[in-house]
Amino acid sequence: MKTGDQYRESLRDGRSLFIEGERVEDPATHPLLKTAVDNCAANYDLYYTPDHGAYNPAYIIPRSREEAEERLKKMRGPAEITATTSATCVLALGSAGPELAKARPEYRTRIYDFIDYVRKNDLRCAETVTDAKGNRKRRPLEQDDPDMYLRVVDRNADGIFVTGCKMHITVAAIVHELVVFPTKAMRKGEEAYAVSFSIPVNSPGVSIINTSYAPHDPDTRHFPVSSKTNSPEGFIVFDRAFVPNERIFLDGEVEHASDLAYALGLWERTGGGGIYASDGEDRMVGLAALAAEAAGAADEPGIHDKLSTLMMFATMNKAGHDAAWSNAVQNEDGNLMPSTLYISATKYYHAEFNDRMVDILHDIAGALVANAPSMADYDNPKLRGILDALLATPKFSAEDRLKLYHFIRDTTADAYGGWSSVTGKQAGGGLFAQRLVTIRNYDLEHAKALARRAVGMAEPAG
Repeated sequence: MKTGDQYRESLRDGRSLFIEGERVEDPATHPLLKTAVDNCAANYDLYYTPDHGAYNPAYIIPRSREEAEERLKKMRGPAEITATTSATCVLALGSAGPELAKARPEYRTRIYDFIDYVRKNDLRCAETVTDAKGNRKRRPLEQDDPDMYLRVVDRNADGIFVTGCKMHITVAAIVHELVVFPTKAMRKGEEAYAVSFSIPVNSPGVSIINTSYAPHDPDTRHFPVSSKTNSPEGFIVFDRAFVPNERIFLDGEVEHASDLAYALGLWERTGGGGIYASDGEDRMVGLAALAAEAAGAADEPGIHDKLSTLMMFATMNKAGHDAAWSNAVQNEDGNLMPSTLYISATKYYHAEFNDRMVDILHDIAGALVANAPSMADYDNPKLRGILDALLATPKFSAEDRLKLYHFIRDTTADAYGGWSSVTGKQAGGGLFAQRLVTIRNYDLEHAKALARRAVGMAEPAG
Protein backbone atom coordinates (compact mmCIF):
# COMPACT_ATOMS: atom_id res chain seq x y z
CA MET A 1 0.00 0.00 0.00
CA LYS A 2 1.03 3.60 -0.58
CA THR A 3 1.40 6.36 1.98
CA GLY A 4 -0.05 9.78 1.35
CA ASP A 5 3.36 11.17 0.38
CA GLN A 6 3.95 8.29 -2.01
CA TYR A 7 0.59 9.04 -3.60
CA ARG A 8 1.54 12.71 -4.03
CA GLU A 9 4.81 11.70 -5.64
CA SER A 10 3.00 9.28 -7.98
CA LEU A 11 1.12 12.22 -9.52
CA ARG A 12 4.38 13.75 -10.75
CA ASP A 13 4.41 11.43 -13.75
CA GLY A 14 4.31 13.82 -16.69
CA ARG A 15 0.53 13.81 -17.07
CA SER A 16 -0.90 16.51 -19.33
CA LEU A 17 -3.15 18.69 -17.16
CA PHE A 18 -4.57 22.17 -17.69
CA ILE A 19 -6.67 24.47 -15.50
CA GLU A 20 -7.75 28.04 -16.19
CA GLY A 21 -5.61 28.06 -19.30
CA GLU A 22 -2.35 27.01 -17.65
CA ARG A 23 -0.39 23.75 -17.76
CA VAL A 24 -0.19 22.07 -14.36
CA GLU A 25 3.18 20.51 -13.60
CA ASP A 26 2.36 19.21 -10.12
CA PRO A 27 -1.28 18.77 -9.02
CA ALA A 28 -0.14 18.26 -5.42
CA THR A 29 0.96 21.91 -5.20
CA HIS A 30 -1.51 23.70 -7.48
CA PRO A 31 -3.85 25.91 -5.39
CA LEU A 32 -7.00 24.66 -7.15
CA LEU A 33 -6.02 20.99 -6.98
CA LYS A 34 -4.03 20.75 -3.76
CA THR A 35 -7.00 20.28 -1.43
CA ALA A 36 -8.36 17.36 -3.46
CA VAL A 37 -4.89 15.78 -3.53
CA ASP A 38 -4.43 16.29 0.22
CA ASN A 39 -7.79 14.66 0.95
CA CYS A 40 -6.94 11.66 -1.20
CA ALA A 41 -3.52 11.48 0.49
CA ALA A 42 -5.27 11.45 3.87
CA ASN A 43 -7.29 8.45 2.70
CA TYR A 44 -4.06 6.67 1.79
CA ASP A 45 -2.61 7.39 5.24
CA LEU A 46 -5.84 6.38 6.98
CA TYR A 47 -5.69 2.83 5.61
CA TYR A 48 -1.96 2.41 5.14
CA THR A 49 -0.45 -0.78 6.51
CA PRO A 50 2.71 -2.60 5.49
CA ASP A 51 0.91 -5.93 5.88
CA HIS A 52 1.22 -8.16 2.84
CA GLY A 53 -1.98 -8.46 0.82
CA ALA A 54 -3.74 -5.50 2.44
CA TYR A 55 -5.69 -3.12 0.18
CA ASN A 56 -7.96 -0.09 0.39
CA PRO A 57 -11.61 -0.87 1.31
CA ALA A 58 -12.76 0.91 -1.86
CA TYR A 59 -11.73 -2.26 -3.68
CA ILE A 60 -13.81 -4.67 -1.65
CA ILE A 61 -16.35 -6.37 -3.90
CA PRO A 62 -19.16 -7.31 -1.49
CA ARG A 63 -20.71 -10.77 -1.48
CA SER A 64 -23.29 -9.98 1.23
CA ARG A 65 -25.25 -7.01 2.51
CA GLU A 66 -23.14 -7.03 5.66
CA GLU A 67 -19.97 -6.75 3.60
CA ALA A 68 -21.53 -3.95 1.54
CA GLU A 69 -22.48 -1.95 4.62
CA GLU A 70 -19.12 -2.49 6.27
CA ARG A 71 -17.35 -1.40 3.11
CA LEU A 72 -19.38 1.82 2.90
CA LYS A 73 -18.69 2.66 6.52
CA LYS A 74 -14.97 2.19 6.00
CA MET A 75 -15.03 4.46 2.97
CA ARG A 76 -16.43 7.40 4.93
CA GLY A 77 -13.99 10.13 5.83
CA PRO A 78 -11.20 11.69 3.80
CA ALA A 79 -11.51 11.67 0.03
CA GLU A 80 -14.97 10.14 -0.15
CA ILE A 81 -15.24 11.35 -3.74
CA THR A 82 -11.96 9.82 -4.87
CA ALA A 83 -12.64 6.54 -3.07
CA THR A 84 -16.16 6.43 -4.47
CA THR A 85 -15.07 6.87 -8.08
CA SER A 86 -12.48 4.12 -7.70
CA ALA A 87 -14.99 1.79 -6.10
CA THR A 88 -17.61 2.51 -8.76
CA CYS A 89 -15.21 1.50 -11.53
CA VAL A 90 -14.34 -1.80 -9.87
CA LEU A 91 -17.90 -2.65 -8.86
CA ALA A 92 -19.29 -1.82 -12.30
CA LEU A 93 -16.68 -3.94 -14.07
CA GLY A 94 -17.28 -6.82 -11.65
CA SER A 95 -21.04 -6.58 -12.16
CA ALA A 96 -20.78 -6.63 -15.95
CA GLY A 97 -18.04 -9.27 -16.16
CA PRO A 98 -20.24 -12.36 -16.59
CA GLU A 99 -22.23 -10.73 -19.40
CA LEU A 100 -19.09 -9.52 -21.18
CA ALA A 101 -17.69 -13.05 -20.97
CA LYS A 102 -20.52 -14.15 -23.24
CA ALA A 103 -18.92 -12.05 -25.96
CA ARG A 104 -15.33 -13.03 -25.22
CA PRO A 105 -14.27 -15.02 -22.13
CA GLU A 106 -11.00 -13.09 -21.92
CA TYR A 107 -12.92 -9.90 -21.06
CA ARG A 108 -13.85 -11.33 -17.68
CA THR A 109 -10.26 -12.43 -17.08
CA ARG A 110 -8.94 -9.01 -18.03
CA ILE A 111 -11.41 -7.33 -15.68
CA TYR A 112 -10.32 -9.33 -12.65
CA ASP A 113 -6.66 -8.98 -13.61
CA PHE A 114 -7.14 -5.22 -13.72
CA ILE A 115 -8.95 -5.17 -10.37
CA ASP A 116 -6.10 -7.19 -8.88
CA TYR A 117 -3.59 -4.76 -10.41
CA VAL A 118 -5.12 -1.59 -8.94
CA ARG A 119 -5.61 -3.29 -5.58
CA LYS A 120 -2.02 -4.49 -5.31
CA ASN A 121 -0.53 -1.22 -6.51
CA ASP A 122 -2.94 0.93 -4.46
CA LEU A 123 -4.01 3.00 -7.43
CA ARG A 124 -7.04 5.24 -7.81
CA CYS A 125 -9.40 5.25 -10.79
CA ALA A 126 -11.90 7.62 -12.38
CA GLU A 127 -15.10 6.42 -14.05
CA THR A 128 -14.90 7.89 -17.55
CA VAL A 129 -18.23 7.74 -19.35
CA THR A 130 -19.88 10.92 -20.71
CA ASP A 131 -19.05 11.76 -24.34
CA ALA A 132 -19.27 15.21 -25.92
CA LYS A 133 -22.26 13.83 -27.92
CA GLY A 134 -22.60 16.85 -30.24
CA ASN A 135 -26.16 16.97 -31.58
CA ARG A 136 -28.10 14.88 -29.08
CA LYS A 137 -30.73 13.95 -31.70
CA ARG A 138 -28.12 12.15 -33.79
CA ARG A 139 -26.49 8.78 -33.28
CA PRO A 140 -22.67 8.62 -33.10
CA LEU A 141 -22.28 7.87 -36.80
CA GLU A 142 -24.63 10.72 -37.73
CA GLN A 143 -22.56 13.46 -36.10
CA ASP A 144 -20.83 16.05 -38.28
CA ASP A 145 -17.67 15.24 -36.35
CA PRO A 146 -17.30 11.47 -35.76
CA ASP A 147 -15.20 12.18 -32.64
CA MET A 148 -18.21 13.54 -30.72
CA TYR A 149 -18.22 10.03 -29.23
CA LEU A 150 -14.98 8.33 -28.26
CA ARG A 151 -14.10 5.67 -30.82
CA VAL A 152 -11.49 3.26 -32.02
CA VAL A 153 -9.67 4.91 -34.93
CA ASP A 154 -6.91 2.37 -35.56
CA ARG A 155 -5.53 -0.90 -34.27
CA ASN A 156 -2.57 -3.23 -34.51
CA ALA A 157 -1.74 -6.66 -33.15
CA ASP A 158 -1.02 -5.24 -29.70
CA GLY A 159 -4.06 -3.06 -29.12
CA ILE A 160 -6.23 -0.15 -30.25
CA PHE A 161 -5.91 3.60 -30.77
CA VAL A 162 -8.78 5.79 -29.53
CA THR A 163 -9.81 9.37 -30.24
CA GLY A 164 -12.55 11.50 -28.70
CA CYS A 165 -13.46 13.28 -25.49
CA LYS A 166 -15.00 12.27 -22.19
CA MET A 167 -16.51 15.15 -20.22
CA HIS A 168 -17.32 16.00 -16.58
CA ILE A 169 -15.00 13.31 -15.21
CA THR A 170 -14.68 13.79 -11.45
CA VAL A 171 -11.13 13.66 -10.00
CA ALA A 172 -9.63 12.58 -13.33
CA ALA A 173 -6.61 14.84 -12.78
CA ILE A 174 -5.59 13.24 -9.49
CA VAL A 175 -6.07 9.51 -10.09
CA HIS A 176 -3.85 6.98 -11.86
CA GLU A 177 -6.23 5.12 -14.18
CA LEU A 178 -9.07 6.27 -16.42
CA VAL A 179 -11.62 3.46 -16.73
CA VAL A 180 -13.60 4.16 -19.89
CA PHE A 181 -17.19 2.97 -20.35
CA PRO A 182 -19.60 3.39 -23.29
CA THR A 183 -21.93 6.26 -22.59
CA LYS A 184 -25.02 4.30 -23.73
CA ALA A 185 -26.25 1.31 -25.70
CA MET A 186 -24.79 1.01 -29.19
CA ARG A 187 -26.28 -0.38 -32.41
CA LYS A 188 -25.01 -2.41 -35.32
CA GLY A 189 -22.68 -0.23 -37.36
CA GLU A 190 -21.44 1.58 -34.24
CA GLU A 191 -18.81 -1.03 -33.37
CA ALA A 192 -16.03 1.56 -33.18
CA TYR A 193 -17.89 3.30 -30.36
CA ALA A 194 -18.65 0.15 -28.36
CA VAL A 195 -15.39 0.22 -26.45
CA SER A 196 -14.33 -0.06 -22.82
CA PHE A 197 -10.83 -0.05 -21.41
CA SER A 198 -8.50 1.37 -18.78
CA ILE A 199 -5.60 3.68 -19.55
CA PRO A 200 -3.05 5.43 -17.30
CA VAL A 201 -3.64 9.17 -16.94
CA ASN A 202 -0.12 9.98 -18.13
CA SER A 203 -0.43 8.03 -21.37
CA PRO A 204 0.66 9.76 -24.60
CA GLY A 205 -2.34 11.24 -26.36
CA VAL A 206 -4.30 11.89 -23.14
CA SER A 207 -4.85 15.47 -21.93
CA ILE A 208 -7.22 16.78 -19.25
CA ILE A 209 -8.76 20.25 -19.17
CA ASN A 210 -9.95 20.85 -15.60
CA THR A 211 -12.55 22.97 -13.90
CA SER A 212 -13.03 23.28 -10.15
CA TYR A 213 -15.38 24.85 -7.62
CA ALA A 214 -12.46 25.23 -5.20
CA PRO A 215 -12.66 28.80 -3.83
CA HIS A 216 -10.07 31.39 -4.79
CA ASP A 217 -10.69 33.39 -1.59
CA PRO A 218 -7.78 32.92 0.86
CA ASP A 219 -10.16 33.39 3.83
CA THR A 220 -11.41 29.81 4.15
CA ARG A 221 -13.93 30.82 6.83
CA HIS A 222 -16.07 32.26 4.05
CA PHE A 223 -16.06 28.83 2.37
CA PRO A 224 -16.12 26.43 5.34
CA VAL A 225 -16.91 23.33 3.28
CA SER A 226 -15.65 23.89 -0.26
CA SER A 227 -12.26 25.06 1.01
CA LYS A 228 -11.82 21.67 2.66
CA THR A 229 -13.73 19.41 0.28
CA ASN A 230 -13.47 20.01 -3.44
CA SER A 231 -12.60 18.05 -6.54
CA PRO A 232 -11.62 18.84 -10.11
CA GLU A 233 -13.83 17.93 -13.06
CA GLY A 234 -12.06 17.03 -16.28
CA PHE A 235 -12.62 17.17 -20.00
CA ILE A 236 -10.42 14.28 -21.12
CA VAL A 237 -9.15 14.54 -24.69
CA PHE A 238 -7.93 11.33 -26.34
CA ASP A 239 -5.82 11.87 -29.45
CA ARG A 240 -4.86 8.49 -30.88
CA ALA A 241 -4.15 7.21 -27.37
CA PHE A 242 -2.97 3.61 -27.39
CA VAL A 243 -4.62 0.91 -25.28
CA PRO A 244 -2.95 -2.55 -25.08
CA ASN A 245 -5.11 -5.63 -25.57
CA GLU A 246 -4.89 -6.70 -21.92
CA ARG A 247 -6.58 -3.46 -20.84
CA ILE A 248 -9.52 -3.74 -23.26
CA PHE A 249 -12.82 -4.89 -21.72
CA LEU A 250 -15.07 -4.40 -24.77
CA ASP A 251 -14.12 -3.92 -28.39
CA GLY A 252 -16.92 -3.73 -30.93
CA GLU A 253 -19.55 -6.00 -29.36
CA VAL A 254 -22.39 -3.49 -29.61
CA GLU A 255 -24.89 -5.78 -27.89
CA HIS A 256 -22.85 -5.56 -24.66
CA ALA A 257 -22.24 -1.80 -24.53
CA SER A 258 -25.42 -1.39 -22.50
CA ASP A 259 -24.24 -3.99 -19.97
CA LEU A 260 -21.38 -1.70 -18.99
CA ALA A 261 -23.43 1.50 -19.18
CA TYR A 262 -26.16 0.05 -16.93
CA ALA A 263 -23.67 -1.45 -14.46
CA LEU A 264 -21.88 1.87 -14.10
CA GLY A 265 -25.17 3.74 -13.72
CA LEU A 266 -26.29 1.32 -11.01
CA TRP A 267 -23.19 1.87 -8.90
CA GLU A 268 -23.10 5.63 -9.52
CA ARG A 269 -26.67 5.86 -8.23
CA THR A 270 -25.81 3.61 -5.30
CA GLY A 271 -22.81 5.73 -4.35
CA GLY A 272 -24.83 8.92 -4.56
CA GLY A 273 -27.82 7.57 -2.65
CA GLY A 274 -26.23 5.69 0.23
CA ILE A 275 -24.54 6.75 3.43
CA TYR A 276 -23.09 9.93 1.94
CA ALA A 277 -26.44 11.26 0.75
CA SER A 278 -28.15 10.22 3.99
CA ASP A 279 -25.63 12.16 6.02
CA GLY A 280 -26.22 15.19 3.81
CA GLU A 281 -29.99 14.99 4.16
CA ASP A 282 -29.84 14.65 7.94
CA ARG A 283 -27.41 17.57 8.02
CA MET A 284 -29.89 19.67 6.03
CA VAL A 285 -32.56 18.95 8.65
CA GLY A 286 -30.11 20.02 11.35
CA LEU A 287 -29.15 23.22 9.54
CA ALA A 288 -32.80 24.18 9.11
CA ALA A 289 -33.53 23.47 12.77
CA LEU A 290 -30.57 25.58 13.91
CA ALA A 291 -31.55 28.43 11.58
CA ALA A 292 -35.06 28.39 13.02
CA GLU A 293 -33.73 28.44 16.58
CA ALA A 294 -31.33 31.27 15.74
CA ALA A 295 -34.24 33.33 14.45
CA GLY A 296 -36.36 32.54 17.52
CA ALA A 297 -38.92 30.74 15.35
CA ALA A 298 -38.35 27.11 16.32
CA ASP A 299 -41.80 26.79 17.94
CA GLU A 300 -43.74 28.25 15.03
CA PRO A 301 -46.26 25.77 13.51
CA GLY A 302 -45.14 26.71 10.01
CA ILE A 303 -41.55 25.85 10.90
CA HIS A 304 -42.66 22.46 12.23
CA ASP A 305 -44.39 21.77 8.91
CA LYS A 306 -41.24 22.67 6.97
CA LEU A 307 -38.99 20.61 9.22
CA SER A 308 -41.30 17.60 8.96
CA THR A 309 -41.08 17.79 5.17
CA LEU A 310 -37.29 17.76 5.36
CA MET A 311 -37.41 14.86 7.81
CA MET A 312 -39.68 12.81 5.56
CA PHE A 313 -37.39 13.47 2.59
CA ALA A 314 -34.38 12.25 4.57
CA THR A 315 -36.25 9.23 5.88
CA MET A 316 -37.65 8.13 2.51
CA ASN A 317 -34.23 8.31 0.91
CA LYS A 318 -32.83 6.06 3.62
CA ALA A 319 -35.78 3.69 3.18
CA GLY A 320 -35.19 3.45 -0.57
CA HIS A 321 -31.52 2.71 -0.06
CA ASP A 322 -32.34 0.03 2.52
CA ALA A 323 -34.93 -1.50 0.17
CA ALA A 324 -32.33 -1.64 -2.60
CA TRP A 325 -30.00 -3.70 -0.45
CA SER A 326 -32.79 -5.81 1.00
CA ASN A 327 -33.65 -6.83 -2.56
CA ALA A 328 -30.06 -7.19 -3.73
CA VAL A 329 -29.04 -9.91 -6.18
CA GLN A 330 -25.81 -11.73 -6.93
CA ASN A 331 -24.35 -12.22 -10.37
CA GLU A 332 -22.67 -15.41 -11.60
CA ASP A 333 -19.42 -14.45 -9.90
CA GLY A 334 -21.14 -14.00 -6.52
CA ASN A 335 -20.80 -10.22 -6.58
CA LEU A 336 -23.67 -8.52 -4.76
CA MET A 337 -25.60 -5.79 -6.57
CA PRO A 338 -28.37 -3.63 -5.10
CA SER A 339 -31.79 -3.73 -6.72
CA THR A 340 -31.73 -1.66 -9.90
CA LEU A 341 -35.41 -0.81 -9.45
CA TYR A 342 -35.14 0.55 -5.92
CA ILE A 343 -31.84 2.35 -6.51
CA SER A 344 -33.13 4.08 -9.64
CA ALA A 345 -36.45 5.08 -8.06
CA THR A 346 -34.69 6.41 -4.97
CA LYS A 347 -32.14 8.32 -7.05
CA TYR A 348 -34.99 9.87 -9.04
CA TYR A 349 -36.85 10.82 -5.86
CA HIS A 350 -33.77 12.48 -4.43
CA ALA A 351 -32.89 14.34 -7.64
CA GLU A 352 -36.46 15.46 -8.29
CA PHE A 353 -37.12 16.89 -4.82
CA ASN A 354 -33.74 17.89 -3.42
CA ASP A 355 -33.94 21.44 -4.79
CA ARG A 356 -37.33 21.84 -3.14
CA MET A 357 -35.76 20.81 0.17
CA VAL A 358 -33.01 23.39 -0.34
CA ASP A 359 -35.73 26.00 -0.96
CA ILE A 360 -37.29 25.10 2.41
CA LEU A 361 -33.90 25.47 4.10
CA HIS A 362 -33.43 28.89 2.48
CA ASP A 363 -36.96 29.93 3.42
CA ILE A 364 -36.26 29.15 7.08
CA ALA A 365 -32.78 30.72 7.15
CA GLY A 366 -33.72 33.84 5.18
CA ALA A 367 -31.74 36.32 3.09
CA LEU A 368 -28.73 36.22 5.40
CA VAL A 369 -27.78 33.01 3.61
CA ALA A 370 -26.73 35.18 0.67
CA ASN A 371 -26.02 38.50 2.40
CA ALA A 372 -24.39 37.77 5.76
CA PRO A 373 -21.28 39.84 6.47
CA SER A 374 -18.00 37.98 6.20
CA MET A 375 -16.05 36.63 9.15
CA ALA A 376 -13.40 39.25 8.33
CA ASP A 377 -16.04 41.91 8.99
CA TYR A 378 -16.64 40.37 12.38
CA ASP A 379 -12.91 40.50 13.09
CA ASN A 380 -12.94 44.28 12.65
CA PRO A 381 -13.19 45.87 16.14
CA LYS A 382 -15.25 48.75 14.73
CA LEU A 383 -17.86 46.35 13.35
CA ARG A 384 -17.96 43.58 15.93
CA GLY A 385 -20.12 45.46 18.40
CA ILE A 386 -22.61 46.37 15.70
CA LEU A 387 -22.83 42.79 14.48
CA ASP A 388 -23.17 41.47 18.02
CA ALA A 389 -26.09 43.84 18.60
CA LEU A 390 -27.77 42.89 15.32
CA LEU A 391 -27.23 39.14 15.23
CA ALA A 392 -26.69 37.78 18.73
CA THR A 393 -29.63 36.00 20.39
CA PRO A 394 -29.95 34.38 23.82
CA LYS A 395 -28.90 30.99 22.39
CA PHE A 396 -26.59 32.02 19.54
CA SER A 397 -23.65 34.38 19.40
CA ALA A 398 -23.31 36.60 16.36
CA GLU A 399 -20.20 34.66 15.38
CA ASP A 400 -22.04 31.34 15.47
CA ARG A 401 -24.90 32.71 13.40
CA LEU A 402 -22.46 33.99 10.80
CA LYS A 403 -20.78 30.58 10.69
CA LEU A 404 -24.17 28.95 10.21
CA TYR A 405 -25.18 31.22 7.33
CA HIS A 406 -21.84 30.84 5.58
CA PHE A 407 -22.06 27.06 5.87
CA ILE A 408 -25.54 27.07 4.34
CA ARG A 409 -24.46 29.46 1.57
CA ASP A 410 -21.31 27.50 0.75
CA THR A 411 -23.11 24.16 0.52
CA THR A 412 -26.35 25.27 -1.16
CA ALA A 413 -26.07 28.75 -2.69
CA ASP A 414 -22.54 29.16 -4.06
CA ALA A 415 -20.21 27.34 -6.45
CA TYR A 416 -20.07 24.17 -4.37
CA GLY A 417 -23.83 24.21 -3.90
CA GLY A 418 -24.35 24.58 -7.63
CA TRP A 419 -21.98 21.73 -8.35
CA SER A 420 -23.79 19.54 -5.82
CA SER A 421 -27.19 20.34 -7.31
CA VAL A 422 -26.17 19.62 -10.91
CA THR A 423 -24.13 16.50 -10.21
CA GLY A 424 -26.79 15.20 -7.84
CA LYS A 425 -29.20 15.16 -10.76
CA GLN A 426 -26.82 14.01 -13.46
CA ALA A 427 -24.68 11.36 -11.72
CA GLY A 428 -25.75 7.93 -12.90
CA GLY A 429 -27.81 9.53 -15.67
CA GLY A 430 -30.34 12.36 -15.49
CA LEU A 431 -33.97 12.14 -14.49
CA PHE A 432 -34.97 10.61 -17.82
CA ALA A 433 -32.47 7.79 -17.30
CA GLN A 434 -33.90 7.06 -13.85
CA ARG A 435 -37.42 6.91 -15.26
CA LEU A 436 -36.32 4.66 -18.11
CA VAL A 437 -34.52 2.20 -15.83
CA THR A 438 -37.46 2.15 -13.42
CA ILE A 439 -39.90 1.37 -16.25
CA ARG A 440 -37.66 -1.44 -17.48
CA ASN A 441 -37.37 -3.05 -14.06
CA TYR A 442 -40.82 -2.47 -12.60
CA ASP A 443 -43.10 -5.53 -12.68
CA LEU A 444 -45.90 -3.94 -14.68
CA GLU A 445 -47.58 -7.26 -15.49
CA HIS A 446 -47.93 -8.01 -11.79
CA ALA A 447 -49.48 -4.58 -11.24
CA LYS A 448 -51.96 -5.10 -14.08
CA ALA A 449 -52.85 -8.55 -12.75
CA LEU A 450 -53.66 -7.04 -9.36
CA ALA A 451 -55.81 -4.41 -11.03
CA ARG A 452 -57.66 -7.04 -13.13
CA ARG A 453 -58.48 -9.09 -10.04
CA ALA A 454 -59.64 -6.02 -8.15
CA VAL A 455 -61.90 -4.95 -11.02
CA GLY A 456 -63.10 -8.47 -11.76
CA MET A 457 -61.72 -8.63 -15.27
CA ALA A 458 -60.93 -11.88 -17.00
CA GLU A 459 -57.30 -12.85 -17.38
CA PRO A 460 -55.93 -12.16 -20.88
CA ALA A 461 -55.95 -15.07 -23.28
CA GLY A 462 -52.63 -16.90 -23.74
